[in-house]
Amino acid sequence: MRKLMIAASTSIALMGFTAGAVAQDAPAPEQQAQFQKRVSDAKLAQVVEAMSEVRAISGKYAEAFQNADDATKAQEIQQKAQQEMIDAVSESGLSTDEYNTIVQRLQTDEQLRGRMNELAGE
Repeated sequence: MRKLMIAASTSIALMGFTAGAVAQDAPAPEQQAQFQKRVSDAKLAQVVEAMSEVRAISGKYAEAFQNADDATKAQEIQQKAQQEMIDAVSESGLSTDEYNTIVQRLQTDEQLRGRMNELAGE
């Protein structure tokens, strides 16, 4: 469970690292209402997959971002990481809105977190 919480925290922190890398636009109110309903095991499995990829991409670029010589270079690194994260989420079968909504919900919904842990084999 701790691993997934770290992963979820990393994903949310990553959104800050990339200035909204995966958080393009806030979900529409009707989409938020949709996710207040039960999240399927299939969606959670997609989130587990995407989260793993997003975390790997974050690790891949974190040092280069922190050690960038200037703001322009840092922005280039950030944009490259951001695009890779968006691509990873899309390849998992989720929209960026779906991914962000579920990851945010994992922070406060213990039941959802527990189901995700079960799916991840933790």
